[in-house]
Amino acid sequence: ENRKEYVDLYASFLLNDSIRKQFNAFRRGFQMVVDESPLTFLFRPDELELLIRGSPVYDFNELERVTTYEEYTSDSPVIKNFWSVVHSMTKEQQKQLLQFSTGSDRVPVGGMSKMKFTIARQGADTNRLPSAHTCFNILLLPEYQSLEKLQQSLLLAITHCKGFGMS
Repeated sequence: ENRKEYVDLYASFLLNDSIRKQFNAFRRGFQMVVDESPLTFLFRPDELELLIRGSPVYDFNELERVTTYEEYTSDSPVIKNFWSVVHSMTKEQQKQLLQFSTGSDRVPVGGMSKMKFTIARQGADTNRLPSAHTCFNILLLPEYQSLEKLQQSLLLAITHCKGFGMS
């Protein structure tokens, strides 16, 4: 009968009490910046959120227009297949692709056209999965010979990636 009370108290401890000191330090630092900043007078809260978090609008047609290529061109078969796969993805998969390629699932203020995104050749057709240099928004894409292999490899990479590694 006191199981619910125990779970509630334990959750409260984990989410509140155990991090109170760290949260208070964060709050003090944040307030030092915000309280003395003209941002609070110039922007509404939703506008500040947009500036800090980026846009939630994903326009991959816009990203396709501004993407640059290394050892590929926009007419390369693998690039045409890549964009075909991307445009057929669900919104959640597109969000995962953005996270995988850039380290963030948010679009910069001003839209995808403000993002410097590069697709670089990562060798010939292989069993390797695509990889990324998230600090530089570079997607390393092997030259897959078929749309099916590209789709399978890309979806596997974006749905099973965890964290980052050093190459």
